[in-house]
Amino acid sequence: MPQSVIPGPLAGRLAPIPSLRDGFERFLAACFDTDAVPAATLERCRRLVAALHRADPADCGPALAELPSTETDALARGEAPFGLPRADALALDIARYIPWSHHDLPDAPVLAFRDECGDRAAVTLLAALAMFDAVCRMTLVAPRLEGA
Repeated sequence: MPQSVIPGPLAGRLAPIPSLRDGFERFLAACFDTDAVPAATLERCRRLVAALHRADPADCGPALAELPSTETDALARGEAPFGLPRADALALDIARYIPWSHHDLPDAPVLAFRDECGDRAAVTLLAALAMFDAVCRMTLVAPRLEGA
């Protein structure tokens, strides 16, 4: 793959195990399917998940699209940018639940996103959100594992 989708600190931890690193790389790349969900939508979600973790967005996966600074600033505050398309607003509504209250995610926003964008997009979004959250957590924990 041309550019790694594994954030640097986590990639460093996986470097001694190339088969695990390569498999994880392929798995993550499949989760970030920009044919099913626009890259900008996934990028907004990645940045919101990072903000909810109080993390640098780079800790939660690869940058998938460039966003205007007004959007990145709002997302860094944990807020949805104003004036987004309905699908993006729904995606961010779903993303807000993932880090700390995924068991409380109601069906309504997921079904609304599916109705708006289709089954493939809904599955892709949920997989990408889970991976943004997991990669962010792993990257935040990686420095604590030094010497362990």
